[in-house]
Amino acid sequence: MTERGYARLDIARHWATMNDHLIDLVDLIPDEKLEWSPREGEWDFQRILQHLILARCHGPIMDGRDEGAELSAAVAGTQTKDGIKGQLRHSWEIVAEFLSDGKRLDAEYEPPALGEYQLEPETYDGHYVAYLVLAHDLHHRGTVLDYLGQLGISLEGLIIRPL
Repeated sequence: MTERGYARLDIARHWATMNDHLIDLVDLIPDEKLEWSPREGEWDFQRILQHLILARCHGPIMDGRDEGAELSAAVAGTQTKDGIKGQLRHSWEIVAEFLSDGKRLDAEYEPPALGEYQLEPETYDGHYVAYLVLAHDLHHRGTVLDYLGQLGISLEGLIIRPL
């Protein structure tokens, strides 16, 4: 791999917009479909969104915060659509705080245990942690968009960039 001197990439504002759009998507989920999934054994809307929120609330991003309390609050707070929207806002603030701290982004962290088929990054620093969380957010946002489409729910009139 070729080493380059990349300029800092300022994507946090776009990620914040994506989080706002994700909150808008929650509003589109019919209340009676919050626990719906297209097939047995697949996660429902509530579980997907709860998982996305929980993934934002652990590891290096939580430095200086009570991780256990945040995780418990996230689980308790994601039982309703309003609760999910509130937890998406709160968990984004935790991520935004991390993204705003250059020292934490530049710091190296102990990587978690990896599965057999996962690649270990050359450097497990805050930039890599941020990349993982962003990729995870995008992945699950895509699933929410897919589920809404399967329910025949239109995104017309919403400014949502479907990736």
